[in-house]
Amino acid sequence: MRVFLILTGFIVAGFAISTPVSAQVIAAAWQAPLVSGQRVQVKKLAKNIAQTRARIKTSGPSEFQNPANVAKFQKSFGQYKTAVLRYPQVNDPDVIEARKQFTYLSKALSDEFNRAKAQMAQLGDVQQSLAQIEANSRKYAVPRPLQIPFSESQAKAWVAAASAARTVAEHNKKQLAVIAPLAYLPDNRGTVQSGAPYDRGDLRRLQSWNRQMFEALQSGYPTMAGQLDLQSQNARENLERQLALQPTDDNTYRFLGKGAEARMMENLNRDLAVIQSALFLEQALGRSTDKAQDLLDLWQRTKIDFATKRKQALDGSRLPKAKSKDKQRLKIAAEILQVPKYEFGKFGAIVLTSDKIISRERKDSEMKLDDVEFKLSGDVKLSGTKTTWTYKWQEFTFAVPLQEIDTGNWYIWWITAKKFSSGGARTPIGRWVSGAANQGDQILAKNIGK
Repeated sequence: MRVFLILTGFIVAGFAISTPVSAQVIAAAWQAPLVSGQRVQVKKLAKNIAQTRARIKTSGPSEFQNPANVAKFQKSFGQYKTAVLRYPQVNDPDVIEARKQFTYLSKALSDEFNRAKAQMAQLGDVQQSLAQIEANSRKYAVPRPLQIPFSESQAKAWVAAASAARTVAEHNKKQLAVIAPLAYLPDNRGTVQSGAPYDRGDLRRLQSWNRQMFEALQSGYPTMAGQLDLQSQNARENLERQLALQPTDDNTYRFLGKGAEARMMENLNRDLAVIQSALFLEQALGRSTDKAQDLLDLWQRTKIDFATKRKQALDGSRLPKAKSKDKQRLKIAAEILQVPKYEFGKFGAIVLTSDKIISRERKDSEMKLDDVEFKLSGDVKLSGTKTTWTYKWQEFTFAVPLQEIDTGNWYIWWITAKKFSSGGARTPIGRWVSGAANQGDQILAKNIGK
């Protein structure tokens, strides 16, 4: 009796599979039993087929997503098929076991490929997806918090960039959540930058990058808002302090002193830049601007208040009352004001602010070292020449309005006139000179003679 193995052929994922499904006796034929050597080979074949099936990973990302792995199993499967067909002794228990293991392998390969195919259908092109995730993460990076102050256009650009980065981060997070448990990404030695495919390490890197994007997005606005709150509070305190300031005698210099108006405007503009930054950011985010607007209103009130008080102070600015009308000292003061090297320029009425001339004396010393001796005891002995100068002089003080060349504004100057009778090598002796000269409040030209 002849016994034939009927094979059913089918193709799965590139596997040309011919699987023994049944054995029938087609014609009576006698088959020689397995000899001992063949039996050893058949048993080993069954064992090898079973081991190959055991190597098929049936959970997690399927290795069959990689064509190279498919080809490897395809080769083994073909070799087993050829080996099984060498033994037509279908009634032999060892041959039956080998054919059974082959059938199991066929089923396992088919199932695993179908699982891989389903994963790949869900994943799409993983390498392309990962490359796109990385490219978008770079292109739409989370913007750094803006440095205060910033403009309206910068605030809008920051919000737009942050919004785009959030959209990308959320999209990447969803894609990575799909890819991570399903994609077969074996580790490789190369890097993506050198042309190697993305591997598991790259996946972890992109996941970490995505988490960092969310963390940066979460901290970006609070960081700026916190800085703006702090600087806005400082601005409020500055404005309230200025608003409460009155142009009294002790504070007139804050309104009329040299550069007072310029300094005030510099301070106001610095505070305004902070206030506007807060306003621009909330507007760009579509949030309430009440807090920033309230501070802006305070800023406007302070600016107007300063201008009003400055005008009041300027209208009331006057030369001090004369403590003496000594013609001789007035003449001396006028001569000092006309000395070219002092560059006092055009001056107005002179007012004596001291009732008389007073005498003063001061001694100054200078040590010129010739030698320094360091002793074992730790003492230091200095030797040299000590020179002492005795300064003696007369002085009186006066106030006078001087006109600035560049602005034409008048300012009250407080000047000390001095005449030395003794002093140092470079001390002018025997003539009246200008000592300390300090600029005071601004004064209107119409008030100079009042």
